Amino acid sequence: MKVALVSVMVVGVAIGLAWPSGKPRGVVVAPVPAASSAATTRPLAASVTVADVPQPTVIERQDNGHFSTVADVNGEPIKFVVDTGASVVALTQDDARRAGVQFDPAQFTTVGTGAGGALQGQEVELRDVVLDGKRVDGVRALVIDGLTVSLLGQNFLRHLDSVAISGDTMTLK
Repeated sequence: MKVALVSVMVVGVAIGLAWPSGKPRGVVVAPVPAASSAATTRPLAASVTVADVPQPTVIERQDNGHFSTVADVNGEPIKFVVDTGASVVALTQDDARRAGVQFDPAQFTTVGTGAGGALQGQEVELRDVVLDGKRVDGVRALVIDGLTVSLLGQNFLRHLDSVAISGDTMTLK
């Protein structure tokens, strides 16, 4: 099962790497009126907390066709492609180092297969991933050798109330 999930993520990485790059258009956060002056939270799972009325995060499509954003990993801002086709969060080695994630390239094993063959990496656990106030603790991730951009995958996105794409806009709630 693990290999199947990683294989889906690998296909997403391969497609993402094949797209031409362009100038990012950035992230736009849409303002939402406060429901009350006292913020309340509700747990979505034992390790997830979001506001009762989550503030939508609105991301514009980049010229290369992808939706990119910045999320904090272990308190460190990391640029991600929001990849609805990736099963798990995947980090570049550089991003993992910046976020203080412990990994050892000498311990890399085959974690999937991509267009170029076997992908080498290591499974890790992130203390937390926070995107615009949407926090998930204890996130399983992969550090992948040769990955050029980190991917925000389904094991983060599934904790949100909704992920919607309309035209060139992605909205995360």
